[in-house]
Amino acid sequence: MTRKAEISGGGIGGLAVATMLANDGWRVRVHEQGPEIREIGAGIYVKNNSLEVLGHLGVIDRIRDRGTVLEKAQIRFADGRIRQERRLAGAAQVHTYARQTLIEGLRDAAMDAGVEVNTNSRVVGVDADALVTQDGGRHPADLIVAADGVHSTIRQSLGIGGGFTELPTRIDRFLVRSRRFTPELQTVEHWSGHRRIGVTPAGPEHTYVYMVAPSRETAATRLPLDVGDWAAHFPLLRSLFEHIGDLPATQYSYGAVDCPRWSAGRVAILGDAAHGLPPTLGQGAGLTLMNAMALTVMLREAEDIPRVLSAWEQRVRFISDRTQRWSRYYDAFTRQWPQSLHFVHPLVVWGFGKLGFLNNRMRIADRGLRTAGIRLDERPSGC
Repeated sequence: MTRKAEISGGGIGGLAVATMLANDGWRVRVHEQGPEIREIGAGIYVKNNSLEVLGHLGVIDRIRDRGTVLEKAQIRFADGRIRQERRLAGAAQVHTYARQTLIEGLRDAAMDAGVEVNTNSRVVGVDADALVTQDGGRHPADLIVAADGVHSTIRQSLGIGGGFTELPTRIDRFLVRSRRFTPELQTVEHWSGHRRIGVTPAGPEHTYVYMVAPSRETAATRLPLDVGDWAAHFPLLRSLFEHIGDLPATQYSYGAVDCPRWSAGRVAILGDAAHGLPPTLGQGAGLTLMNAMALTVMLREAEDIPRVLSAWEQRVRFISDRTQRWSRYYDAFTRQWPQSLHFVHPLVVWGFGKLGFLNNRMRIADRGLRTAGIRLDERPSGC
């Protein structure tokens, strides 16, 4: 008998797990509350763990020409001095794309796999083994996946506790239709005091810019961009600020999700709904894709789905928990570092990139599912 999955959320997590399940023979339906499948945001870093999963799905082949394969990553201070440089190869490889490019690649892969995508379909919760939509529809399923973001309606309806905590850091994101500022295949993060600016090529025609500052710095969080204020902190980037000053931006506060458990009965909680985290390590999508792949692998040929969901969390959650913890440490470090200790700031920055034991712990997700002993082609006998 064909097993059936109902999925809430047509973003990266929902589309990815839908495609994986459909490729394994499930009948899958995705519920997206918006009128179309689209991504809100600017650019996205696709790291080694994401590349492994997206390559397995054939998505990278669909979008490769619309992205950039980065060769190195730098941290520079406001005076232009390089304080850290990493080569991006092997387990540290990184591609960058416009977020819409990635979501279109996932959407097309899902459609080709036979996934049914229902737009304008708002999910309000679960009832026994059925997903419930706002129009009164009940959609029974063998598996229900909550991939509906940090404010997950399904997570809240399960009554398992936890929730979203907003952090006092604000980020603005811009997608610039120009490679004028990014002629080289590198991502550069500029630091000045408690502020950071990332400038990265994102395909042949675009540059992705993000600007991060503590929420208490009101001038830094103004939109349209306060060009004079930002140029005072980063004088070498004035021409960039003048270029993006009137461009549309996506602004939001950092935050983190506490989810006491990732499943309840036949419901699996996936992506930001389970482990939303600050984007300081660029692993929001990576963790989502890894966990979706692990879930699909562990469901192959398994009959007791609630038991599998529990085993799935036990096997892979430690990677997400550690990454979330380190992403919060990194945010706190950049936001709270005392100005009186600015003279040792470069040494700490150097340590983040150069000390192997620190990097291995902080970037555990980069190494992919092998950390949890899972192969993408694994076919377990059951859990």
